[in-house]
Amino acid sequence: MPDASTARPRKVIGRILSLGFPLPGPQVDNHTFLTAPSFFDYDAIVVEPHALSLLIEGVVDGSVEATTFGGVPIANAPTTAGSAALGDVLSRRRDETRELLANGGVVVCFARPAATHAGIAGIAALDDYDWLPAPPPLVAADGSQAHVVDFQHPLAAFVHGQLANIAYRAHFGAGVPPGCVFARSQGGAAIGAELPVERGRLIFLPALNVPAGDGRYAMSDALQAGIRRALGVMAEGHPPGWLSAHPLPGLDERAAALAAVQDARDDAQRALDAAQASHDELARYQRLLWQEGAVGLDDVVIDALKLIGFDVYATDRRELEFRIDNAGTLFEVESSEHPVDLAPHHRLRQRIEQAIERRGEAPRGVLFVNGQRLEPPSRRTQQVTDALRVAAETMRYCIAPTSTLYEAVAAQLRGDNAAVSAYRQALVATDGVLT
Repeated sequence: MPDASTARPRKVIGRILSLGFPLPGPQVDNHTFLTAPSFFDYDAIVVEPHALSLLIEGVVDGSVEATTFGGVPIANAPTTAGSAALGDVLSRRRDETRELLANGGVVVCFARPAATHAGIAGIAALDDYDWLPAPPPLVAADGSQAHVVDFQHPLAAFVHGQLANIAYRAHFGAGVPPGCVFARSQGGAAIGAELPVERGRLIFLPALNVPAGDGRYAMSDALQAGIRRALGVMAEGHPPGWLSAHPLPGLDERAAALAAVQDARDDAQRALDAAQASHDELARYQRLLWQEGAVGLDDVVIDALKLIGFDVYATDRRELEFRIDNAGTLFEVESSEHPVDLAPHHRLRQRIEQAIERRGEAPRGVLFVNGQRLEPPSRRTQQVTDALRVAAETMRYCIAPTSTLYEAVAAQLRGDNAAVSAYRQALVATDGVLT
């Protein structure tokens, strides 16, 4: 669990997960307690324990089918390869709640008396608040009248705006510090309170009758606003267009200065991108000395052959071929941290044999190898095995270390046409290893 030094940075706009309580809004994800993503990926969660209670009982008696967010079925049985145990998922939610609070997040819960659930596989019994760091001291109660006693609390305005919908079902018993209470019943019982936790905020609200229609959206907006105040973040959205009719002295000048700096930053970014692309375009040929694979080495071999004057046909990577003066040469590419063995020989031999069947004559072949690729080229004592060398000499095809292709690229870039021409001729004339 992260401490204060490792907690994630707070976002400007709080992301909310609502569990069993309908809360419409673009910044809210609505799920059940079991199907939701991990709690710690959110800035706040809203929990309706009554919905959780019904969900647990439904999975236990088999009347409710539930899955995890990843689609794994949840069963009241031990975890298997194809299912998750109900008890394991509930235990995981306890850990996720602790991590959410450790991140400085907010937990909002509608206060109801705890219901104990038996019959969960692997667990003797648990109640609706087992997912919290400690059980809240809630006592069953019923009522519909409330008043706010501390308007400084972030959720006080929400409770005050929902007085007509109050349907509290529990109050806090002994042990709750008076300074934690922000809403009381008509008779003075504590029905809205924030309980102390080491980090984050744990807030209990009186239960509500959820309004219908526009009232539900108004309620959701008010609750989200209260949670944002508790998080210390701002609402989403852009400044309205009419703000331009309310200027501040000096603001236009600062806006112009900001725009100038942003333009300079954008110009610098474009120059950086262009310089990076220009550098990478040339530096990629150094992969000929150490890389492997289709993207790491094969693509660079193809481009290097084009650079030194060959026409390369690479539409099908299983049929690589280069040509010059209408003479075609089949080629393969292979790399290894050790001497290259016979695998590329078998590929090239099969292609040559197939070409003989089609054309009636054997084409030239070249095998580009990058053996002992992690050693400096000068220290590569044996880039291919003796078996591969003998096979190339017998079938009369060329084995060309990619380090020699790299030298040909360097010669091309410095304008040494004679060296490049000699290399091209060596590729199509050498039988065995090109040195």
